[in-house]
Amino acid sequence: MRPRQVIAGLTYLMTRRCTQRQFLLRPDEVVEDIVLYCLAVAAERYGISLNAYVAMSNHEHLVVRDNLGNFPEFLAYHHRLVAMAMNVHRGRCENFWAAEPPNAVHLVEAHDRFAALIYVLANPVASDLVERAIDWPGASSLALHISGRTTLTVKRPRLFFLRDGKMPKEATLHIARLDGFEDLTEEEWIAKIDDAVCSAEDRARHVRRAAGRCVVGRKAILRAVPTDTPKAVEGRRASRPFLACRNLLRRAREAAAYFLFQRERRAAWLRTRAGEQDVRFPFGTYRVWGFFVTRPPADDLCLVA
Repeated sequence: MRPRQVIAGLTYLMTRRCTQRQFLLRPDEVVEDIVLYCLAVAAERYGISLNAYVAMSNHEHLVVRDNLGNFPEFLAYHHRLVAMAMNVHRGRCENFWAAEPPNAVHLVEAHDRFAALIYVLANPVASDLVERAIDWPGASSLALHISGRTTLTVKRPRLFFLRDGKMPKEATLHIARLDGFEDLTEEEWIAKIDDAVCSAEDRARHVRRAAGRCVVGRKAILRAVPTDTPKAVEGRRASRPFLACRNLLRRAREAAAYFLFQRERRAAWLRTRAGEQDVRFPFGTYRVWGFFVTRPPADDLCLVA
């Protein structure tokens, strides 16, 4: 995967799958506690603003704001905690997540961020698993959004985590509003999300009826064996998106800046590999041989000695 440009203040849609597409995150009370606790601890540790989340049976979606320019560290820590705790819960020791790295899609403008938020909240419906998004039995932030609550306190799971260890006894999830919607009142924001989710449910219902399909249902979801996989065979993905932007002009500018960053980073890396000293990497370079260089210096370049 090409290196991402990591810049503080950007919002991302993040996705990661379980190994072999297995239902290792199949909902139950323990799984939900593990996912929410690990997410809360990781977000607080790395200063991440959490906008939305859903844990499907074989993958996870997050919408987050990277406040400090350290989302790769946040993801690595969160996924490591989930993998270790879930392997104990499932009685397994192999890799929990798929070998491919998680994908982070930069959500450029406010309507792009809102579209991603609704995509995450309505994902169980779009996947023909439940009739309504609120019926999803696993971890989802939808109930927090439509109730107006912004926090959820989760106790430390008994599995894996030491009773007298360093991990906090409880952690609090904070759901932040997306950038670009500060002018809405709380009631208007809740109504906007509720209307959009209902519209997504209606569209999914229309598509199902036209195709002659029906939903899987809560009972069948909860009965699934964790080592099972979806019946549908998924084709090999040709690309991994790096940004989402409906404004075509803005999208073209963002893409051009990204590819320029790729060329400059590659050139700097080759010069460093050839033995050149004091090579300057472009702003947004996250890691080069152990150096983390996401903060912009005065001349907007990053120096790696």
